[in-house]
Amino acid sequence: MTQSWIDYLIIVAYFVAVLGIGFYCSRGEKSSVNYLLGGRKMPAIAVGLACMMALLSSISLVQVPGEIYNYGLTLFIISGTLGMLLNIPAYLLFVRFYFRLGSFTPYEYLEYRYDSSVRAIVAISAFYARTMYLAMVLYTTAKIFEASYHWAPWFSILLVGVVGMIYTVKGGAKAVVWTDVLQFFVLFGSFVLLIILVCTKIDGGAVEAVRCAFANGHGVPQFSDPDFYSLSPYVRLLFFLMIWNAFIAPLTSACSDQITIQRYLSTKNWKEGFKAKLVATGSALIFTLMLWFTGLAIYTYYVQNPVGAPGAGEGDKAFFVFMANHLPTPMPGLFMAGMLAAIMSTLSAGMNSMATIWLKEFHVKFINKKLDDAGEVRISKLATLWIGVFSILLALALEVSGKWLSQSVSEVGTLFGLLGAAILPAFLFAVLSSRANSKLIWAYTAFAFGEGWGWNAWYALSRSDWQAWVRDNSLPWGYAGKIGFSMVLWPLIIGLVILIPYAFKKLRRMWIGKVSALGGMAVLGYAEAILIWYIYSNALITDAPQARSFYFFLPISLIGAFIVLLFCPKQPKEKYQGLTVWTLDEPILNQNSAESDEK
Repeated sequence: MTQSWIDYLIIVAYFVAVLGIGFYCSRGEKSSVNYLLGGRKMPAIAVGLACMMALLSSISLVQVPGEIYNYGLTLFIISGTLGMLLNIPAYLLFVRFYFRLGSFTPYEYLEYRYDSSVRAIVAISAFYARTMYLAMVLYTTAKIFEASYHWAPWFSILLVGVVGMIYTVKGGAKAVVWTDVLQFFVLFGSFVLLIILVCTKIDGGAVEAVRCAFANGHGVPQFSDPDFYSLSPYVRLLFFLMIWNAFIAPLTSACSDQITIQRYLSTKNWKEGFKAKLVATGSALIFTLMLWFTGLAIYTYYVQNPVGAPGAGEGDKAFFVFMANHLPTPMPGLFMAGMLAAIMSTLSAGMNSMATIWLKEFHVKFINKKLDDAGEVRISKLATLWIGVFSILLALALEVSGKWLSQSVSEVGTLFGLLGAAILPAFLFAVLSSRANSKLIWAYTAFAFGEGWGWNAWYALSRSDWQAWVRDNSLPWGYAGKIGFSMVLWPLIIGLVILIPYAFKKLRRMWIGKVSALGGMAVLGYAEAILIWYIYSNALITDAPQARSFYFFLPISLIGAFIVLLFCPKQPKEKYQGLTVWTLDEPILNQNSAESDEK
């Protein structure tokens, strides 16, 4: 079905509206506090809705219905219940410290607990991780327009990315928050209308939409599969790792996600921020249930009407193919405006928050420490521009990766998550223990980086060779079969050799000793991941080649770091007093300009 001119007119009108808000909010933005934090006077309800919209991106809108259409609801059922409820205690665990310090970013806290080097490395890791997230948003946006309007992916990525950059550069935090509030109502209304229309097209209505999907194995079928409760890397989803992720994801977001933390810090104190958190969690729960139902309903519709249904593994397109082909004009245009609302809210919040990290963590610390207010606003706008450009380039790289490994949206970001492993331990150790120290964080960062390379090698090589074998069974199994111990032995030996200079006490404080320690730990982390690959491939691969699941990981290094932490010496009092959960009521030492959260 070719979309009518009315649908395109609605989309153009939406773009004009958000650009107009950006230009309107640009008036009077003469300080970084106003531009980046809305003057710390934003209302809690608006901030809460903005936080929810910032994370309800095109990733969710494509991934959730697509995953349900392809495999069922299992991937989201635990994270959408347990994980969402844990968002509230996770906020209380971390964010109060940022209000006490009057922070722009959560990484300022790390300099109090560790030193400037840990602050810098964690900020770099988080900066990359969230810029990667913005690229994922653009990538999934391309999937939406490819399915609905047959636009080339590169065109969608450029169009949406450039518009998002322009209104974020112009308006700053106020434009982001107030646009998000508008977009919340646009998206909510669009979903309500869509759900009503889908139910009218299903024989049996809403009840049948759920019953049919569950009856055909697209509810939670994995819960009855014994393999689901194993720890095999060759099973797509695993119960115990999903439970682990449900705990880890909200902690990671609450401690370091600048996108949402910056929104909370734009309120006047942590109590107002907590109200915003409650609003965000409640509205996110509503949208989660709506997305679940939409995925189940779209699947049921195509069971009842198989002509024109997307094929196996094409679930990422199902929702938007239905919308484009089965909704009357102007519904497709209205709903695409709703989709753009979610997409733009995420892009604007992400670009604005990444600009804050660049300004406060890098530019004023390492490039120009004497910027005035006007200079800070100017650098923030330039940073927003370049972050947008980098996100667009990464999105194009994701498009190439997705085609190479035939990945769904749920899987495509697997190869690009190398730098995020050390973020949570740095914050978690800091708030829980007076023994947290910079040496442990640096060692873990290096080890986890190497470990990530090992996991990625296993995933990419095994999946590539497995796909080749599926196409031609006469080919050798390659990396999708058993691997030899030499793949483990060589990096193990190399890592130990690199560590030799650090064994000499005189060299430890010199650059050669530090490089030796970090390099050796990274190579040993790689060796550990390859060792796990070796053990599993030789134990489990027998009759056919296997590819590692995108979801499989073992938190061995994190658990090991916790154990090491127990044996570290207690740090000086000025490093932790008032900055751990056990000393929250005590004054912070060596603090020159922190603001109390008890106001």
